[in-house]
Amino acid sequence: MTTVVKMDKQIIMHKMQELCSLLLQDQGYQEMRSMIDQFAADEEATAQYERFMEQHQALEEKKRQNIELLESEIKIYEQEERALYDHPLIRRFIYAQREFSQLHQQISHYFTQTVEINRLPEAKESGKETCGCGGSCTNHH
Repeated sequence: MTTVVKMDKQIIMHKMQELCSLLLQDQGYQEMRSMIDQFAADEEATAQYERFMEQHQALEEKKRQNIELLESEIKIYEQEERALYDHPLIRRFIYAQREFSQLHQQISHYFTQTVEINRLPEAKESGKETCGCGGSCTNHH
């Protein structure tokens, strides 16, 4: 006979709500959220970004199919990519998106590592990315 074991997800979700509440109140989060909202409200910026992403996907598909990219295609792609970073709304959107993605990865990594080692990871075990400095601070030994 198999015994069904369940975790108390209610308390875990309560703590998740607390964590997300702290995130929503964080000044940095609010500024990055504003960056994303400003980008989303600008039709010209979103259209430029979407065109670039379509171009990016088309070139990636060619690479997957081992189709050699023309030098002119690469040049146009690089110009379009530079144009993204020249546009302040798009540049800030990309930055905010990257920051949220890194935070998500850090949280996921911490959770996964906790389950794998069956305890809370120590700073030296959890990797450089957990401090948020990208490995450039002096706290890594």
